[in-house]
Amino acid sequence: MTTTEADDPVPTQFQPTRYPEPRGNLSAFLRSPGVKFIMIGIISVALLVPLLLVWGLTEERAQRAKDVSNRIANGWGGPQAINGPYIAVPFDVQRSRQVDGRTVVEEVTEWVLVMPETLDVTADLKTEERRLSIYALPVYNGALTLKGRFGGNILQDLAQFSGTPQLDRAILVLNINDITGIRSDAGVKIDNGAVRPFDPGMRQISAMAETGVDGYATPQSNVGVHRAIERPLVEKGFAFEIALSLNGSRSFAVAPAGQTTSFAARANWPHPGFEGLFLPEEKTVTQSDFSAKWTIPYLARGVDRVTAGPTLPLAGSMMSINLVEPVQFYQVVSRTLKYSIGFISLVFLAVFVVELKGGRMVHWIQYVLTGLALIVFYVLLLALAEHTGFTIAYAAAALATTLLVAAYLGSATGSRRNGLALGTVLLSAYGVMYLVLREDEYALLAGALISFVTIAATMYATRRVEWAGATTPSGTTA
Repeated sequence: MTTTEADDPVPTQFQPTRYPEPRGNLSAFLRSPGVKFIMIGIISVALLVPLLLVWGLTEERAQRAKDVSNRIANGWGGPQAINGPYIAVPFDVQRSRQVDGRTVVEEVTEWVLVMPETLDVTADLKTEERRLSIYALPVYNGALTLKGRFGGNILQDLAQFSGTPQLDRAILVLNINDITGIRSDAGVKIDNGAVRPFDPGMRQISAMAETGVDGYATPQSNVGVHRAIERPLVEKGFAFEIALSLNGSRSFAVAPAGQTTSFAARANWPHPGFEGLFLPEEKTVTQSDFSAKWTIPYLARGVDRVTAGPTLPLAGSMMSINLVEPVQFYQVVSRTLKYSIGFISLVFLAVFVVELKGGRMVHWIQYVLTGLALIVFYVLLLALAEHTGFTIAYAAAALATTLLVAAYLGSATGSRRNGLALGTVLLSAYGVMYLVLREDEYALLAGALISFVTIAATMYATRRVEWAGATTPSGTTA
């Protein structure tokens, strides 16, 4: 029996390769809700890398703003602090020390600082904003008046120290943190007499001034002024009055140098911050200006009325007024970034629930793109805030991001209703986060409640989900 040509077997080298039919187990496994949930978690953690880059960008812009502010302050005047006036009296003292096993006695000069019995300081600060590029710094010109009296018991106070006081070399010293900000011929009236001009520096007397990038306080003798005082004035005491015009920026502070000190300040600045060891006992803050008053009694200072040493006391006991807004937008943007991973996870959970309820899968690439869009929100916020302020920038960035994500996910899930729902969730989350950022005292409580409500809603929505994605024998999802 012969075979036809059609019945001839096909040579092996021309037969197509037969692959086994895919069973779909791996594909079904990857589509299971449990695996998808884990993938979303991995994506959320991976998004920390671009978030850290945005954080670094925020810190870089904040440092640049600080550098520009310092440039403005250098040309106008830095943070000002007034400490004094004090009478500095030199003493000739015999001191012994060991040199090569021998005791050597030598005469050295030591100083004693006498504080006034009363000190009354008034400050009228005229503020304005100085701009350089896109950055601004509040600066002020202060009309300052210091009045008070040194008592007639100075000689009795000096008698408690060893050595011989050199009353003919006594000087009146006044510490001014940045003397480049002085804008008048500063001088002192003694017993309502003529104005006696000050000389720069404080001779051998120093004040603790912050210098260098490390912020450590180091003694400096050039941050102030001095005036020689005649012996009869030291012996009987005298009244004084000092008036000067002083430029400064950021803050203004006064030390309670008098045994009883009163300080009254006012400025056309609507949002002061009162800091330092002593807070005002009276203050009035309006939408355009503020005023405040302090009264510090002798015992509250914790320092005797005469001190030994060449360094001015009370540097850490200031009555301070901060003229910069208490919360700068760079700080707020940085705080916003602290909530970013939780915020992104919240949006991902909302998308995941919509995906489970809607039945149409959202690819993991679409989750990545959604996360990147949420990260771009922080870049928009930072860029816009430098030009418009934080509130307007936040509203614009939140609205733009919400519209973008809602439209994209609505298209990805094939449902306009899903897009509107996700947009509502996202816009509500931005609104709640804004309220949390503006209320520092309740930030932790609000964050905890939001986290609890979010996880509770997710648990309720997914309570009947088959996380393992059980399949039928044919390989289709059950």
